[in-house]
Amino acid sequence: MTESFEYVSHARLEYHHGYRHAYLGEVPQPVVYGVQGALRSYYGAAEGPPVASTLDHIVAAVAG
Repeated sequence: MTESFEYVSHARLEYHHGYRHAYLGEVPQPVVYGVQGALRSYYGAAEGPPVASTLDHIVAAVAG
């Protein structure tokens, strides 16, 4: 018989200078979400270094 378990994901978001910092579970360093490419102009984001968006992370997670 297979044992089952329950997993509860814990996340906390902080906003700093237009970027979202996601603290995920017990990982001490945040994942920083921003915008790049066409998303930058679509959302009217300020100029700055390109930072992966949540969409980029979702695509990478599904592909992996």
